[in-house]
Amino acid sequence: MSDQQPSSVVVMDQYARDAQSSDEKWMQTPLAPYKASANASAQSRSGTVSTVKLHEASVTGLLVIRAKGEAAALNASFKEALSVSLPPALQSAESSDATYCIRWMSPDEWLLSCPLDICYETENMLRKVLPGSIAIVNVSGGYSLLTLSGESARKVMMKSTGYDVSTDHFPVGKVVNTMMAKAQVTLRALAPDSVEIIVRRSFADYLWRWLQRAGDEYGLQLDGE
Repeated sequence: MSDQQPSSVVVMDQYARDAQSSDEKWMQTPLAPYKASANASAQSRSGTVSTVKLHEASVTGLLVIRAKGEAAALNASFKEALSVSLPPALQSAESSDATYCIRWMSPDEWLLSCPLDICYETENMLRKVLPGSIAIVNVSGGYSLLTLSGESARKVMMKSTGYDVSTDHFPVGKVVNTMMAKAQVTLRALAPDSVEIIVRRSFADYLWRWLQRAGDEYGLQLDGE
């Protein structure tokens, strides 16, 4: 039997090796093929002024974190490692430089976003510093991160979800898991006229087609990096 001690943690990361690659075609976002045709269609509508836009972010680092431990110790560890505290229920918190954003998902679960090129490093760092029993899963390639913005953004949302997205019930910073049409999504209010939508990659094109119809009267355009 070998005397070599096995590694205590095996980290499987789908973007660990290639995130620094200069060729980013392999990281194409789900809605990339729709941008040119969608915007050409929107611009061709005579007399339609766009009052809402859907922006698709480039592939973003996303970590699902589950941890069971003393709340104060967990919060202190997150603050030390990422310079951001854990948010209260149904809320989100960002680091001062906006590198990290933590979204509350359940009493022992959070969704952390960060730039893709530091996601692997962030995951390993958290595995080292978080106390108690933890589980971290990199889901960066499995979701699309969208932002619906403009003066008609909430009107489009009201046509798309049964959740009350009025500013009184869904203020800036609030996070909810709900349904848009038949797609499960995580919503975060970024501003009175801006909402973040995180949806599974396999539902991104379906949600885009839905929003395209829901936002047609407002001249919805698809923006993206």
